[in-house]
Amino acid sequence: MDINGKVPEMIAGTMDVVEYEALAAPVPQPYTVWKPSQFVAYTPPADSVILGDSVLERGKWASLVGVGGLGKTRLALWLAICQIIGQDWCGLTVLGKPLRWIILSTETGLRRWKTDLSAMLASIDDLKKATIDENLLILALTDEEEADLNTGNVEVTRRLEATLHDNKPDVVVFDPFADMVDGDENKTEDVIRTLRTLRRIVRKEVPSAAVLVIHHGRTGAVNVVQAGDNYNAGNFGRGAKALFSMVRAEIQLAPGDRDDANKIVLLCGKNSDGPKFEPRGIIFNPVCRSYNDDPEFNFEAWRADVNGKRTGKVCTVADAVEAVRQLAPVTGTEAKTGDIVRGIKDSTGAGVRTCKDRLSEAVKDGYLQNPRRGFYRLGPKPLPQ
Repeated sequence: MDINGKVPEMIAGTMDVVEYEALAAPVPQPYTVWKPSQFVAYTPPADSVILGDSVLERGKWASLVGVGGLGKTRLALWLAICQIIGQDWCGLTVLGKPLRWIILSTETGLRRWKTDLSAMLASIDDLKKATIDENLLILALTDEEEADLNTGNVEVTRRLEATLHDNKPDVVVFDPFADMVDGDENKTEDVIRTLRTLRRIVRKEVPSAAVLVIHHGRTGAVNVVQAGDNYNAGNFGRGAKALFSMVRAEIQLAPGDRDDANKIVLLCGKNSDGPKFEPRGIIFNPVCRSYNDDPEFNFEAWRADVNGKRTGKVCTVADAVEAVRQLAPVTGTEAKTGDIVRGIKDSTGAGVRTCKDRLSEAVKDGYLQNPRRGFYRLGPKPLPQ
């Protein structure tokens, strides 16, 4: 017996297969719709926002996009640690109780994790270390199969489901997105299919988790300058723009100085649920593997530098000597290195390392003297006219 007490053979004689299957299917669940008053009355959960003003939020997706070699994975690791111990990250406020993080990265090996974690945890007290150990999980690439997170492989998607099911993270980090794309990252349909697969897995196993997708940005000054630009931020990420369109917020990373690899610029390419945070310079500390604000960062000067429009000329030894002369014109008087560097940067737009290199050259050539650490004065040798 079947629908309304009729056998399939009887129904098959009066309707086609599609009509029969539609009649036999369960009644569909309608979509949830609200009145305007319900939206107005809605109060988000108190612990939903994790970073900044809705930059990273429970149940939503965000992306961290940057040029290769800037340390995107390490920055995500530092974000996890900062959130767990309640410490601001790169000048952005972290919120909520310690959350359970899982970082699924296919590019970082055991040795690199050991180096970064050992340095980051060195100055953290034992109680906080225990909290971090309890709340942070990282994919360990112990064999070649562990490095395969391509969603085109059915076994990979099953393993992802099992990993999220068993560990129940509050925040999931996928790194890098390119390794997970089922197809070509430059094809919109392939990227969309991959995102749908990942969303399905997350919704099934940890629907309230925040998701952070790490992705590579385009290289070259023409592309780097688009970071944080309201007109062009969507072009910053490599490949199709589907990821930028899908996420609610995107954090973008760009090199901060032509001459100093430890300087990075942190920008907001998008924030659909809140205001975009202001561009900020951050400095990587290679000893403790942490990141701090750059108090001297000037966004307009950085953008001019990337555009090849530095104010003034290329920094020379003569520029360095002139900067000292302006600050310490009388023979025997001295000027501080920081003040001199600022003067050179203001007149030439050169990076800090370049300024210091020119100062060192000027001392070597006898045009300046470095009587004690952190100070310079005019030397016995005049500049050639």
